[in-house]
Amino acid sequence: MIRYGMAQWQHPAWVDYLYPRSEATGARLGHYAKFFSSVEVGSTFYTDVAPEQIERWASQVHDDFRFSFKVPRTISHQFAELSEAECQQAWQAFQALLKPIEHLLGPTMLQFPATVEPRHLPIISKLCQNWQLKAPLSVEVRSLDFFDKGEHEGAFLRMLSNTECDKVVMDSRPVFSTEAYCESLIDAQRKKPRVPCHAVATAMHPVVRFIGHPELERNHSWLDQWAAKLVQWLQEGRAPTVFVHSSDNIAAPTLAAWLDEKLQQQMPEYVPQVHLPVQHEQIGLL
Repeated sequence: MIRYGMAQWQHPAWVDYLYPRSEATGARLGHYAKFFSSVEVGSTFYTDVAPEQIERWASQVHDDFRFSFKVPRTISHQFAELSEAECQQAWQAFQALLKPIEHLLGPTMLQFPATVEPRHLPIISKLCQNWQLKAPLSVEVRSLDFFDKGEHEGAFLRMLSNTECDKVVMDSRPVFSTEAYCESLIDAQRKKPRVPCHAVATAMHPVVRFIGHPELERNHSWLDQWAAKLVQWLQEGRAPTVFVHSSDNIAAPTLAAWLDEKLQQQMPEYVPQVHLPVQHEQIGLL
């Protein structure tokens, strides 16, 4: 099966759309989970999250929902400042934090910055080898050397395949397809990595992060490409997760719905996964 999710479960523009205005902010996750079966959780990347908070989030969703937590940056971005023992200790502590809700975990995302290069592959490999949770681990790299279609990329993909870890495929092509003519595009082009989109699956749970353009109609050509690739993966027995962003994330639900419709067009036996409120077209075109 395929899962869709957003980069967040609440947004001011989604009030009176995905959740009622009367709903407390802390309870919006439960409403979000009625429409999407996964979500990126960046909180664990930026700060320490208490076990009680993890459990509160878990209590708001149904059993078929999956969280994709981001690995703390102390591991992915600052490992050079740690000894090997300290890095592995932090890695085990993070897994212990997630263990109580293991049944609700989707692909956990180990996201490295562009400064992590092929020379660091042994460190990435050791982290992958020491992943002990039953849920899949996915790895995102941003150094362009990992996209050389040669020695470095080949070694990286073989390592992921050998450790049964998935690759995060970042597709930022849409937001870099035009000049940054508005605030949301300026912000997106400043923050999102401009890396080649190599749609390769190395294990059974590939992850796609699609960053849509604010002019929604521009996204159709890329969504068509992804529909074809997702159909291929589904036919191979894989279970992909697609996180849909837009430059300001307001219209991300609409883009997810469009992609899901395209899958159904290309794969008649496909059962649609995204069922948004009827006004989703209006929200998306705001």
